[in-house]
Order: sequence, then C-alpha cells, then structure tokens
Amino acid sequence: MARITFVTRCDDLGSSISANQAINAVTQAGFMKNVSVMAPGSFAEQAAESLAGRKELCFGMHTTLNAEWDRVKWAPVLPLDEKSGLVDEKGYFLADPAIFEKTRPAVETIMREVDAQLEKLHTVGFDIKYVDSHMFPEMFVEGMDEAMADFAKKKGLIDHMYYYNLPPGFENLQAEPTEIMEALKALPDGQYFFVSHPSLDTEEMRMTGNAMYSGEDVAKGRALETQLFSNPALAVALRSIGCEGVRYDEATPQRRATVTEFRQMFAGPRAAE
Repeated sequence: MARITFVTRCDDLGSSISANQAINAVTQAGFMKNVSVMAPGSFAEQAAESLAGRKELCFGMHTTLNAEWDRVKWAPVLPLDEKSGLVDEKGYFLADPAIFEKTRPAVETIMREVDAQLEKLHTVGFDIKYVDSHMFPEMFVEGMDEAMADFAKKKGLIDHMYYYNLPPGFENLQAEPTEIMEALKALPDGQYFFVSHPSLDTEEMRMTGNAMYSGEDVAKGRALETQLFSNPALAVALRSIGCEGVRYDEATPQRRATVTEFRQMFAGPRAAE
C-alpha cells in the first residue's frame, strides 16, 4: 500500500491540439490518473477520438464559463447573449469569472449551460465520473457552489471539492525531479491533490497569453510540465518511495472545501489555472 497517494489531475483537455497531445503523452507515463475535459474547447471532439477509450483514466468535466486568453476564445455550448452575464458582444465567454460580480449571471442560466456541457461530453464519447470547474467561478456567483454540489449529486458525479488537500511545502518548488523527490520523501503519510496543465511549446500555445502571462511563458511552462510527467521513470521512482497517483473514484473523500478557502488559496494571479 502506498504511503502517499495523490489525486493527480490534468486540466484543459480539449482546449487545444497541443494540450490533447501532451495529456495523451503524460497519462501514458502512469502517474497522472484523472483528466478534466473542457466541453466548450475547440478540440473536445478530437480529444474524445484519441483519449475517450482509455479505460485506465478517470475523466471529469472541467466546467468552463470563461475564456482567459486574449487571442484564444471559447463560446458556451448553449446559445447565450450579453444579457446572460456570461458572454461578450461576440458571444464568447468573458475573460475572468471575477467579472461575474459585475455582470451577475443567474445561477439558473449557469446550470443550464453546465448541464449542456455534460451532455456534450457524453455525446462525443467521454464517460464522465467527476465534475470540477475552470478558474472556480463559484467564488464569484452567490449560490453557484451549492448548485454545483446539488448537480453532482443528482448526476451521480464525484464532487471535486472533497479532494483539495494540497501538500504542505510545495508552493515554491521548481519542476526539478530531484527537488520534488526530496520534498515527497519528507511529506507526512496521507492523501493529497495535484493538478497539472500539460501542453506543448507550439505556435498554437504561443497564441495564448494575456496581460499577466505572455503566450511564450504559458507555452514554455506547460511544456516543462509535459516533459516531467511524461517520463515513465517518474512513476517508477515515485513508487519506490511509496507514492502513487490515484483516480477520483479510488480516492477517499475528505472535508468539503469552502468558497472562502478557495478565495484565500487563489488570491493573486489566476489566469493560468
């Protein structure tokens, strides 16, 4: 039995061809067990063609209500206009869910879109086991957290909010294997959470970026994550010190995180989530 388990998650599948290819490579290596899919992403269907049949993976819906990059945008699954408080005049999602404090989208409208996103993922072939959210719009829409919890229960999905036990001391680590291994050896026994955003350093990814992060920095940083976690030797090394990745449906639910805790956790720059 592993001394340390990590609920390991790759986010943003379907957002780009580069992310799809990188997540495919990373999950082949064995440590990353959960993959969150963006239904409004431009390449969700392509992602399903290449990954949906991977039975060893646990897929979830990465509920998406914003499009944070300046030159890469996503639109909702449902037809929505500016009056919804979710999209701009061109029909694209707004840049940051913090804007919802001004536009005040109705929870009922949000949940119709959430339901449509789940239906799309089922339609393209994903067996969705859990639900999480992109950049945590629950922090900015009163009542959305409760509505999402109820949605997960009604749909028989695992609620991501029960699994955010972040490992202490990992906040400032660089993606260096030796440094990570030493930190893991010192980690108390238990179940933790880890999220990654694998992608490739391509012209496609360099088209991302905004006022806080250049597209070049986004592409380079995510490519480094891909390089690290696609190395099959990593999973072997982690097992040697009693550390393994686990699926959401293998993990133990813990205390449900609160919206207040998430506000504290993600204070400051948030655009790379």
